[in-house]
Amino acid sequence: MSTITIGLDGANWELIGDWLEAGRLPNLQRLVDDGIGGVSESCLPPITVPNWKCYATGKNPGKLDVFRFDRIDTANREHVFHDATDFRSAELWDYLNDEGMSAGVVNKPSTYPPKPIDGFVVAGGPDASETTYRSLDAGFATPPDVEEFLREELDYRVHPSPMISPTETGDAEVEAVLELIDLRFEAADRLLDREDPDFLHLTVFYSMALQHYFYDGEPVRRAWERIDANLGRFLDAGHDVLVMSDHGTWPVDTVFYVNAWLEQEGYLATERGVDELLGRVGFTKERALSLAKALGMTETLASVVPERVQRLVPWDEGVKADRVLSVLDWDNTTAVASNQGPIYLTVDPANPAYEAIRDELIRKLEALTHPETGQQLVKAVYRGEEYYDGPYADHAPDLLLDQGRNVHVSDAVGPTDPIADEGVWAGGNMPDGIFLFSGPSFRSSGLGERASITDLAPTLLHAMGAAVPDDVDGEVLDVFAPGSEPAERSVAYRRPLSGDRGGDAGDDDEAVEQRLADLGYLE
Repeated sequence: MSTITIGLDGANWELIGDWLEAGRLPNLQRLVDDGIGGVSESCLPPITVPNWKCYATGKNPGKLDVFRFDRIDTANREHVFHDATDFRSAELWDYLNDEGMSAGVVNKPSTYPPKPIDGFVVAGGPDASETTYRSLDAGFATPPDVEEFLREELDYRVHPSPMISPTETGDAEVEAVLELIDLRFEAADRLLDREDPDFLHLTVFYSMALQHYFYDGEPVRRAWERIDANLGRFLDAGHDVLVMSDHGTWPVDTVFYVNAWLEQEGYLATERGVDELLGRVGFTKERALSLAKALGMTETLASVVPERVQRLVPWDEGVKADRVLSVLDWDNTTAVASNQGPIYLTVDPANPAYEAIRDELIRKLEALTHPETGQQLVKAVYRGEEYYDGPYADHAPDLLLDQGRNVHVSDAVGPTDPIADEGVWAGGNMPDGIFLFSGPSFRSSGLGERASITDLAPTLLHAMGAAVPDDVDGEVLDVFAPGSEPAERSVAYRRPLSGDRGGDAGDDDEAVEQRLADLGYLE
């Protein structure tokens, strides 16, 4: 028997409830009937990074020193992208290894470059990439014989091909994601049999891309039916199983262009650049990608056109990601934002005006409503160092937005109106995800529980007989079956392991940025 986590990026009960009731997800329903779970609340911002790491460490980002995929360094006026080497914490499989148990990790985001463990790590999307339009062919897994097995036996791919993107959401792109879902489960199943780890983690990531572009439409239903069919691989062998997500997904009915609002309010200033000129003549990234794919030239584009040139081409919505920084008039800019919440000030915290600016922004943003519906655009605004806790909380963004319900916060510069009824995504990120424990160690109590995503690692460690590090934020949940071994055993605590990977080599920032942008994560 092994303990298995099935991670489903962006899953929440509201999204899949109708399909469960209609009997379309029978294997997941079996787990619900036999298990205990409910809503898992993610850390802000409710996105892939940092939340897959919050799950794996049991810690909030203030103890990880990474707060999202990227950060804006206003002092040096640059965009910095993170990889697995930037996180300052050991993960639950490190603790299992330290207590003599083996582990396998398949496709969890923020694991590239993969680190050696007693077991195996297969790095996951969206961060593991070679160039803008090319998936990794090597270096995505450790140890080498596992990577060789995946390549030769399964023709394993880190990313779908053709790649789904804002303008390419047709049958071929959808089918590529569906095939990748099957491939992920096949790899996990085969490695479980081949390597026999005590613990196995699998993330299904690109189903979230479908949810972004279709929300609960037919392609998403098909993806969930594939997921459910594959869950059956792990249900009859007596495993303890955790099904969970990093965050949830809700339908987007309002887009708030926060940088456009900051410009409108006088906190951000821009200069005319190549991006604006290209946009004015109708040459955008969406149109270029669509044409390249239609002509079968994406590989040529990747190899011939320099990344720095590709990055000059704007999106239909305007300038996004680190191109935002390139068009800023820095001397007249006080604040700049990333999508889905973080705001960075250019004013030094030691400056007497710093707190006054933060107070003013908090007041204005929390008062924002949709001009027609009265909908609250921003639920709350937090000072970064107060929302997070830990030795790196002072490295957090200056402000953190909690998006209003069904609102997506975009960082695009260019829209004349900072509020729109639609944008790139049909489905946006929300804090409420899922968790569901099922198996011999857990009791059957339905879906009435609520937990933090940071509770999952301590609970898994205790379930497997391992001590819980005393620096985690999460708690061991009361989910165990009466009379089971974990229920009868007191929680043991231990000193934390070091998680420093500062000497490892990371990935190419430009490649990671473009892949995230193609998916709509950098708007």
